[in-house]
This record gives sequence, structure tokens and C-alpha cells, in this order.
Amino acid sequence: MVTKNIVFLSYGNSTEYFRAIYCILSFSAWMEDRIKTVRIIIYTDNPEFFETYLGDFDIEFFPLSPALLEDMLAGTNFIHRRKVAVIDMTFRNFPEEGLVFIDSDTFFMKDPKPILDGLDEGVSLLHKREYSLEEGIALFRLFGQDQYPADFIKYITDREFYIQDQPMVFSKHDYSWNSGVVGLNPQFADYMTDVFTLTDVFYANSEWFISEQMAFSLILQRTTHIRPAENFIFHYWGARQKILVDRIIQKIFSQDMPDKLRKAGYMRSVTRKLQSLIESDLIYEQLEIAVSQRNFNYSAKKVVQYFLLKFFNVKIRK
Repeated sequence: MVTKNIVFLSYGNSTEYFRAIYCILSFSAWMEDRIKTVRIIIYTDNPEFFETYLGDFDIEFFPLSPALLEDMLAGTNFIHRRKVAVIDMTFRNFPEEGLVFIDSDTFFMKDPKPILDGLDEGVSLLHKREYSLEEGIALFRLFGQDQYPADFIKYITDREFYIQDQPMVFSKHDYSWNSGVVGLNPQFADYMTDVFTLTDVFYANSEWFISEQMAFSLILQRTTHIRPAENFIFHYWGARQKILVDRIIQKIFSQDMPDKLRKAGYMRSVTRKLQSLIESDLIYEQLEIAVSQRNFNYSAKKVVQYFLLKFFNVKIRK
């Protein structure tokens, strides 16, 4: 019996398709026979590509025409509005079922049963809590992008927003939660109009490229208890890490036979190695940025962090 939907949005090119396929294979490696208890939904402009690699999976495809992809933007140029649109479409098509939307640049690291079973009413799932909005200014300044959180804070400060017709106020002390994973109970469907509204006004007034993430983050932290998924699902959202992973995934699919990719033990082993490579590369990238900015205290910290992970598999979060 299907109890919830696992939702992917993948369109545009083969790189995006391979990321989603790899994620689904990693999900299958941990779920094994229990995969029959969920419905995998892929919104894509190329179902045939997925069927080549996932033909024996029970997947429901929702084809995305150029016209539908354009309609999802509702006259904006904010491409991540499509994430909100496919979540809303899933609720409309399966109103009695919860869902977990998963970005394609992810993979599963362990059995997701604890997070899939925990989406009761009043509970939601996001990938991880990242930073307060105030902290975001300094963080994005490292990349010359501090104007986005600064403009966002300016817009929301001392302003009332109406969520389910009730006034709600946000501030610089609220948190951004990464929306690479969005798990929602079916009762949250009533809030989707508000998610669309906040996404649109946030982007119109800040042009922040995570406006849909902020809409989900702010509404969910006001109306639900958010559970993090970061210990179960790895999200490699950085541009440099995506290049690394894409190269490895391409190699895997060009060299490994399809039946080998179906073996749970093999896929678990591959994802563990991939996770280690990404974590090491991310620390090294942070080290390079710190050195370029002559932040030697932070550089020393990253050297220690890199050494412990590389040679002893000891992880330090911060």
C-alpha cells in the first residue's frame, strides 16, 4: 500500500537526469522491497531517458512540455518556482498522501525509514538548518552576494504577511533551512497558495535565488516542527561539488552494468565513497577561500578538519 510520494523534478539535460537516476538508485539500495510502499514521481521533459535506466521501477511520470514549464514561472524568471509548482501539483493529484520532494543533486546515505515514517500532522522535513538571516549576510559576503540577504531582511522587517488569512511577522532572527529535501504532511496542502505568494514577493523584492526556500523555511518554522534530513540524505549543492559528482556519476553509468547498479551492497558502498570525496573537496574549497581572504585562523581550522577527515574519517561539523 502506497503511503506517501517521493517527488523529483528533473528537466533540461542528461546531467540533470543522471543525478536524479543516481539518487533513485541510492534510495532503492536502502529501501529494497519496502520501495513498494512509496510512489516515485518524476516530473520531467524526457521520460524516455529515465525508462532506459529505471525501466523495471514502478515510476509515475508527469511529462513537462515547454508550455507547462513556462506556466510554472507565472510570468517571472525565477526557475525554482517550479519546485513549488510540482509540490502543489502532487498534492492536487494525491490529496490524501504526504510527500517528500527531493532535489536531484542528492543521494541517500542510510535507511530513510525514520524520516519517511515521521511526517505526522504538524511535522515537516527539510534538509538542514543552515543560518539565521542575520548570519546569512556575512556568509554570502564571502561570495560577493551579501546584497541578497540584506535586501531580503530589509523587505521583511516590520512587515506583516498573511498566512491562512492570519498575520505573521518574520525577522532577521529567523532561520534559513535548506530545501533540498521538503517533506510535507497532506494537511500542508492548504498552505501552498501562501508558499506561492511568499516565493513571488520575496523574489520580486530581493531577487534572492533561494526565495522558494525562504518561503518554505519561514512558513514551516512557524506552523510545524521541522525535522532535519541531513543525516539520511546528502545534498551536494555547491557548483564545484556538482562538477565533481557529475564526473563520477557519468563514469559509473558508462562503466557499470545496469544489474550491478541494482545491487544494494554495491550502491551503498559507492555512495559512501562519494560522500567522503565530496566532504573532503568541500573542506578544501573552504580552505582555499580562507587563504585567499587571508583568514589564517579559519585556514588553520580547515587544515585540521581536512586532515582528520582524510586520514582518520573523523568529522568536525563546523
